[in-house]
Amino acid sequence: MPEAGLTGLELPELPRPHFVGRGYFSIAYYVFEPETEKDNVPGPLSYDTGEEPGPLELFDPEWEPDYFLENGYPEDEPHGEDPEQEKYTRTIVLCHGLAAGALQFTQDARFFARQGFLVIVPDLRGHGRSKMSDVKNFGVEDFTIDVLAQDVIAILDKEKISTTHWVGNSLGGLLALSILQSDPGRIEDLVVFGTSFTMKAPAFLLPAMRIFAKLVGKKRHDQILAGLASPDPKAQAIIHETARQASMKCIFMIARNLTNYDLVDNALNSKSAILMLRGQNDVAINNALRITLTEMKSKNNFFLRDIANAGHCANLDQPQAVREEIMDFIGGGWIFYDPAPD
Repeated sequence: MPEAGLTGLELPELPRPHFVGRGYFSIAYYVFEPETEKDNVPGPLSYDTGEEPGPLELFDPEWEPDYFLENGYPEDEPHGEDPEQEKYTRTIVLCHGLAAGALQFTQDARFFARQGFLVIVPDLRGHGRSKMSDVKNFGVEDFTIDVLAQDVIAILDKEKISTTHWVGNSLGGLLALSILQSDPGRIEDLVVFGTSFTMKAPAFLLPAMRIFAKLVGKKRHDQILAGLASPDPKAQAIIHETARQASMKCIFMIARNLTNYDLVDNALNSKSAILMLRGQNDVAINNALRITLTEMKSKNNFFLRDIANAGHCANLDQPQAVREEIMDFIGGGWIFYDPAPD
């Protein structure tokens, strides 16, 4: 029976996680196998992975200090011996943002699997069921955009996926921008929402957020975050659960790397087509997007679409509209004749 979230509504169920070792980290990810035509069943979203869902396995170093001592430290996964022998050519990565998790994309993953895609959904380090040792003092350098991006590359290497479509929300989009530079050709095309390609936040913002989080406590902080992120009860339940599973210490170390960055050149210099979905109600990011959109005018395969009545997690607020835009884009139906945004 699915577990109930903050609003009393049932939460989506993820399949049993896979893990890839990255030093003192074990990165969780979920694989949704593509369905064939005979597997497709009309009606509401439903998906059977062929195995029982894993038990809810929340992790925090303070709760499970002996996890790595009992289970051993993960080793870095080597690159596939023959990366050209990949499992599928139609692959999508769905990558969440800060303080979110794979649960955000569960229903989307089921949808794309029904379209015949192999879908990879990670829990970034410090999030969801990803694990880390408590015997090492981690620093901000362990949670940079580039480091988190390489975690997902390790997943793709393990699954022998040499190229993929990528959908990223917020931080998930920034990881893709990093990969566009570090591993050209790995991302065939990119869809982002809630992502500004450059950011220079006020110096007081992060300390103020830390003080606020400390004053209200993690439980209340997660409730407030869910309420601010979306007016939809189903979305609130998912956002609250992903925030609850995330490590606050890791979140603030990642956040320190997000206050001042510029990845515009990564996007401009890449051959990959990019679609930006702009949520109507994502006020803070939309204000930050002015520089990004001005710079991206010179890229002829950059496209902008507005999603009405959607906030930062647009896929939860307007799932059908977001899925339709993604399917149109990765299908190439209008890439070659649709003009770049003004």
